[in-house]
Amino acid sequence: MRPAMDASMKILLGATIIVVTIAMFLWNSVPRLMRDVWHARDFILAQSHTMTDYKCTNWNGVMFNECTATFVSSQGGASQQFTDWRFGRAPSERARLLQHRNDASAVTTDVSLQTLWNRLALALSLVLGGAVLAITLMVKAMRADEPVGAPNWDSSRFSK
Repeated sequence: MRPAMDASMKILLGATIIVVTIAMFLWNSVPRLMRDVWHARDFILAQSHTMTDYKCTNWNGVMFNECTATFVSSQGGASQQFTDWRFGRAPSERARLLQHRNDASAVTTDVSLQTLWNRLALALSLVLGGAVLAITLMVKAMRADEPVGAPNWDSSRFSK
């Protein structure tokens, strides 16, 4: 019974790592994503921030991409950055930094707004796919805890 216990612990550990990774992604990405969704029309060209760097990376060929924008405040503040994850190839155009009309600390890029629904689809796919994978791993872990010689109460064996 000990090997089954070890296997189930490994499976549960894997499920926990998946759930924690998805939770970290959501914690870092969803607030800005939702702000962009709700206030997409309220952004104007940034006047109190300057973009210092914009890099995009394609992952798995053309499956995913992530673009990181680095910017500084015109008042000489510390460098800040944000990252957008999307499906498909990284955008080829140079991004322009935008700020919220009524809140200069809320920034995004024009590329972020143009690919808003793609970013949202990736976040939802990650959550749903991760939930299905975690549930599957937990069910597998529960089955691994069953004793090897446990009876299988299949009702078809008793029908005549």
